[in-house]
Amino acid sequence: MKRQVKQILGLSAFAAGCMALGMGLSHGWVVSAQEEKPVVVEARGLDRLPPIADVAEKLNPTVVAITNTSFVKNRRGFEHPQVGGQDFFDFFFGPGGPQQRRNPRGGEDEQRAVSGGSGVIISPQGEILTNYHVIASMGGGDNALEVKTNDGKTYKATVLGKDKELDIALIKIDAAHLPFAKLGESDSLRIGEWVVAIGNPFGLEHTVTQGIISAKGRKLDTGVSSFLQTDAAINRGNSGGPLLNLRGEVVGINTAINPAGQNIGFAVPISQVSRILKDLRSGKPVSRGYLGIGPAELDQAYQDALGVKEGVVVSTVEKDQAADKAKVQRLDVITAVEGQPVRSPDELVTAVSSRRAGETLKLTIWRDGKTLTLTATLGDRKAIEDQRRRDAGEEVEGDTGPKPQGDLKSLNLEKTYGFTVEAADPKNRLKGVVVTSVDPRSPAADRSLAPGMIITEVGRQPVNTLGEFNAAVKKAAGRTLLLFIQSPNGNQKLTLAIPPR
Repeated sequence: MKRQVKQILGLSAFAAGCMALGMGLSHGWVVSAQEEKPVVVEARGLDRLPPIADVAEKLNPTVVAITNTSFVKNRRGFEHPQVGGQDFFDFFFGPGGPQQRRNPRGGEDEQRAVSGGSGVIISPQGEILTNYHVIASMGGGDNALEVKTNDGKTYKATVLGKDKELDIALIKIDAAHLPFAKLGESDSLRIGEWVVAIGNPFGLEHTVTQGIISAKGRKLDTGVSSFLQTDAAINRGNSGGPLLNLRGEVVGINTAINPAGQNIGFAVPISQVSRILKDLRSGKPVSRGYLGIGPAELDQAYQDALGVKEGVVVSTVEKDQAADKAKVQRLDVITAVEGQPVRSPDELVTAVSSRRAGETLKLTIWRDGKTLTLTATLGDRKAIEDQRRRDAGEEVEGDTGPKPQGDLKSLNLEKTYGFTVEAADPKNRLKGVVVTSVDPRSPAADRSLAPGMIITEVGRQPVNTLGEFNAAVKKAAGRTLLLFIQSPNGNQKLTLAIPPR
């Protein structure tokens, strides 16, 4: 009996051991199987569709149509300047393109160019976000903006502020208690999130399309903009309209398309817009920081040579700019800005340009195997770029009055007084300056100033050369010009008072 009990106990122990061993092996197999499972997404909410209809119904009243009418002067025989070209950064004009109208007066043609776009109301007092290119004047002429709201009412609009670099403008209509959209946050958007676009493609008002965020951080040029890419269908006329998340919040302003593709559209991230909204409301130029370096990608060759795996190479350092003053050196590697890692030149540009001129910025630098922290006080990107353009003889938007030049050949006062002049021909023994063109819609034309007239005095100050006339106009500082005029043969003389525009 005792022997049988021992056998039974022995068999039981052996079975338990086998079972334990089997369970152990089974557990190992389970772990191995779990580690090798494919990546899947938990099927949450797949029993219902995204609330696209709710977003469209609630947000449609916040979207407006914008009509931009520009008056452009061209000399007879010249074609109207091209607008809305088929380049990668394609402007969105209405059906048929710009409409033109000839002016029979004088030796120049005045043409009327009409373009269209969209906008989104962001305050009950009638503030509207749109694109800079939607409200910009075409061909250098003046323009008028008209806004049509969802209820069919039309309003004249004024520009509060604009930022050409970001292609954003803030305009306002005289209205109150308007439905308005909430500005969301775009930095945390995920690729694949549902979005809705509302706008006026080809004049088809309040068209709603849906899609997803296709990509983030797209660069279309060398500027400061970093765009959201979406496959929500957008076309000409959508420009300036909102890109919305499923909560109805604005996450982008639709801006550009790739005309060579289908459903490849781009929007300015709303987080970038929110950072400059205060400047736009003030009407002052947007303040954007400038570091003054030439950044380069830290590719494998740089990694091997410099001994660092992540960051942005300083390829060049501009003399007397923020980086130079902070002792940044060529071949430094910037690894972080204010403690946040930067992995590409685009990330560095975004980090710097999102801050205002005059702000201090802590840069983490890798140099010769050591980590340093340098502090830079940012310069003003716009002021620096504008000065470079002036030095190159280019026109800078916002400049008024004559350009300070040494040997002037002509002077364009179109924006300030409505006429242009050039030096009188010394062969004709004339002193003074000759009026070469007059805008027919300007105060100068209203007071009978005409091409061919010779200006010999400003106020009581004789002006024998274009340089003297330039100095006299600058001294007037934008006030009314009192011009002493004579006919080309000198037989007729009179004084004209030309007020500023």
